[in-house]
Amino acid sequence: MRNVERTEEEKARSKRVHALVMIVLGAIMSLCALAAGLIAMSPGTFPSWMTGGWGRRETPAYRVPAKVLVPFVDFHPGALARAAAQRKLVLLHLAPSWSREARLMEETTYADAETAEWISKNVVATRADADERPDLAYLYGVGAWPTTALIHPDGRLLAAAARLTPKLLLPWAGLIGETLREHPDKADGLAADARRRLSAVRRRPEPPPGPDDAVWGGVHHSPTEHAKTLADQALVVLSTDAVRAKAALGFVERFMSLPGGGYASSVVGELSLPSGLIEEGSSYFAKDDAGRRAAGLPAADRRLFAGPSADMARAVLLSPVSSRAQKEHARRTLDLIWTRLARDGRVMRAEEGLADWPPDQWSVIEAELAAGRPGRARAVFARQDGPALRAQGPNPYLDALRRRLAAPPKSRP
Repeated sequence: MRNVERTEEEKARSKRVHALVMIVLGAIMSLCALAAGLIAMSPGTFPSWMTGGWGRRETPAYRVPAKVLVPFVDFHPGALARAAAQRKLVLLHLAPSWSREARLMEETTYADAETAEWISKNVVATRADADERPDLAYLYGVGAWPTTALIHPDGRLLAAAARLTPKLLLPWAGLIGETLREHPDKADGLAADARRRLSAVRRRPEPPPGPDDAVWGGVHHSPTEHAKTLADQALVVLSTDAVRAKAALGFVERFMSLPGGGYASSVVGELSLPSGLIEEGSSYFAKDDAGRRAAGLPAADRRLFAGPSADMARAVLLSPVSSRAQKEHARRTLDLIWTRLARDGRVMRAEEGLADWPPDQWSVIEAELAAGRPGRARAVFARQDGPALRAQGPNPYLDALRRRLAAPPKSRP
C-alpha cells in the first residue's frame, strides 16, 4: 500500500512539473513572438537568419519564377482613399525595377496563397517603382530593397521593413493591424517611432558601389546584386581610380548609352530566358564575353530619368579619362533633358509623373555648369530658389551655388 501511495505521489508531482515546464515554454515563445514583432515593426533590414538568407546561400544557376498572387494597384491618393473607406491600412511594395531581391520576394512571399489571401482581406495592396518615385523612397524606404511599408490612410508611415518572407510578413502585418483595430490611438505612437527610425536611416552613409565586372567593365550594385545602376557607374567615373573609371565609361558607352542622347537607368543582374527560366547573375556574370553573348544580354531599363542621367553626364564631362565621343554624348543627354523634361526651369523626373524633385533639380544645375552652360542652370535654380527654400535657413551648398551662378561666365577656349 505504501509503494502504491508513493507511486501516486510521483505521478502527481510529474504532472505538476510538466505543467510548469509547459507554462515556462509558453512564456518564452510569447516573448520571442513579441520580440520578433517589435523588431519587425521598426524600419530596417532583417538579418539573413530571419529572412531565409536570400542571396547568402549557394544560389542555383537557374530558377523558375512563381506567379504573383497579390492584386497590387499603383500607389496614389485613390488607394489611400479606398483604404480610408474600408478602414484598412495600405501595404506598399516599393523597389526599383532592377532589384533581384524584390523579384525574389514577389516570387515567394507574394506568390504564397495564404499570404495573398490575408493581404486581400486585410490591407489595400499597392506597389511603386522607386526609380520613378524617389519621393516615396524618401518617405517610406528603409535603405534596402524591397521595402514593405504599412501606411495609415492619411499617408503616415506606421512601420516598414525589408525582405519579408511569408513566415515574417503575416505575423508582422497581422500584429500591427490587430493592434490598431483594438487601439486606434496607438497610430500616433507608431507613426512617431517610424519617423524617428527613418531619420536614422537617412543619416546613414550610402554604401559604396559593389565589385567590378572584369569582363565588361562597370560595377555591380553589391556582391549579391549583380545589377548595374547608372548612379553606381557615375560614382566610379568620378572617383580617382582612373582604371576603374575608364572601365565604367566603356560599359556605359556600350550598354547604357541611348541613341541620340540619354542613358539607360540600369541593367538587370540576371537573364530572362525564352524558356521562362531565369539565369542567376552569379552564373551569368561568371562567363566570358562569348558565353554571355551566346546566352543573351540582360535587359536594360531604357527610361530617361533626369537626375541620374544628369549625374552621369556631369561625371563624363568632368572625368579626365572620358573620350571626346563620350563627352559629346553627355552634352546631347543634357540637351535631351532640357527639351523633353524641362519646362520654364521646372525639371521633371521623367516625361510623366513626378516633377520638381529637388535632387533632380540640383543634378541638372550641376551638370549644366559642368557643360559650361550657366544660363540653363540659372533658369532651374531661379524656380527653386524661392521664399520657402530660403526660409529653411542657411545651407552651405545652396549659398555656394548662388555665388557660382551669380559669377560672370568663364570664357571657354
